[in-house]
Amino acid sequence: MKASPWAAFTALFLAALCAFAPGLASAQSAASGNVYAVSGVYVDETANNASAAQQAGFTAAYRIGFDRLVRRLTAPAELAARGMPAPQGPAFDLLVLSVDVEEERRSSTRYIGRLTVRFNAETVGAMLRQQGLTVIDARTSPFLVAPISAPGTAEETAALWREVWTQGGFGNELAPLRIAAAELQGAPAWDSAAPFAQQNATASALYATLRVQGSTATAQLVEVNASTRRDRGEVSVRIQGTDPAALRAALAVLADQANAQLQNEWKARATTGGSERGRISASALYTDQRQWEQIKDALEAAAQSVVSEIRIEAVGRQGALVSFSFVGNESQLAAELSRRGVRLDSTANGPTLRVAGR
Repeated sequence: MKASPWAAFTALFLAALCAFAPGLASAQSAASGNVYAVSGVYVDETANNASAAQQAGFTAAYRIGFDRLVRRLTAPAELAARGMPAPQGPAFDLLVLSVDVEEERRSSTRYIGRLTVRFNAETVGAMLRQQGLTVIDARTSPFLVAPISAPGTAEETAALWREVWTQGGFGNELAPLRIAAAELQGAPAWDSAAPFAQQNATASALYATLRVQGSTATAQLVEVNASTRRDRGEVSVRIQGTDPAALRAALAVLADQANAQLQNEWKARATTGGSERGRISASALYTDQRQWEQIKDALEAAAQSVVSEIRIEAVGRQGALVSFSFVGNESQLAAELSRRGVRLDSTANGPTLRVAGR
């Protein structure tokens, strides 16, 4: 999308950018904060009393979240060679910003929770680099996942398979995963997946079809898009027990294995410069402050997936000039902004941003 940055701004005046910049300047930190937030962390701890059990749960969440974050931000071969960092006790006070409770249950001696642990990007990055690990935190465009169960799968098992995906925190990954609605069923086919992909601003879909045979669970992975169908093989795991908790734990591992395939492929591309990137300048057109805020909010939200390095170059009464970088192609960018309620159009004066329906 070729920009003609100043064509639409001959009638606009430059404004004090700091009056508007903070909202969008935070978009970059919001993206980083999203990458450095680990959601869907499950803990189950017991102690002498409820307070101690909760503290034990939070402490366990620090470790689980940190391990997941390190694997997210590093190349597998490099991590295997250098080893997982092992911060202890007070070190986590410097690494962890906050813990958000997604879901919890308590008793007088037990704490069960699903938590989000938010980490400090600077201190985590410094620790990893000090250990000789390369930090990879560049994001790419989102990916659609369809958790499908093979015919004959028990209804409860199929529901658990979908649950581990929807509650797994995969939307915070470098290649963010969006989970298709339950209505997407059947054999892998782009014709079926395309409407769901369009709704989620993704260019391809990964069908993850679950089969459980005895104590083994497997997921067949097939990726489809508008031009190709790609067999990504199979992941499998042993189910260590016969109760629902053991099944859920096994399915969570299975989803993690499937996710790792997508993430490691992206990290390999990112470190070799193989990702598709672009930068545009666009005229943000609006009739009032409310619409301008909507456009800013959409860009900030898109910074969680495809947009980065947002700059407000000029602001006027009915328009502003903004520039930003993006990953993926232009149709993915337009689809992502459309999800946020903003239309991206190409005009004779260059790209324009408007609130959808205006």
